[in-house]
Amino acid sequence: MTRTTARPRPDEGRAIIEVVFLAVLLLIPVIYVLIALLRLQGATLAVGQAARDVGRMIETSSAAGASTQLMHDVAGQDLRDQGISTTNMALRTTPAGGDCARSNSFEPSYQPGATYQLCVVAVVSLPGVPTILSGSKNTVTGVYTVHIGELREGP
Repeated sequence: MTRTTARPRPDEGRAIIEVVFLAVLLLIPVIYVLIALLRLQGATLAVGQAARDVGRMIETSSAAGASTQLMHDVAGQDLRDQGISTTNMALRTTPAGGDCARSNSFEPSYQPGATYQLCVVAVVSLPGVPTILSGSKNTVTGVYTVHIGELREGP
């Protein structure tokens, strides 16, 4: 009886190396894109929440109004909760229906029946992208329409 021994073929085992190499090669960019999208989504939610919190604070504050520093503190806390830097954060008030990027900010009114928009603008840094390349181009804006109630006491 002749015994045949199976000889390994010269390329045996290389398919696994190729699959692992391609998986890692494709997985890294997909993970990066996913992290960047999640970072942008978190920033979008943070500025939306900040605008809403500051707007509600204005709506429910006394006729004398809330201080600008308090508005920045409230908005900053919402941004810090999501890990967003507050150094480039801007609070703007624009007329109702105005564009947050183009309109000039004006002093908010606390008179009954006043309606305007409160905008919170923050710069988001993407992971792995140096600030020299992105600068302040990655901005997200949260908008809340403030309506001072008609039955509110005047100043």
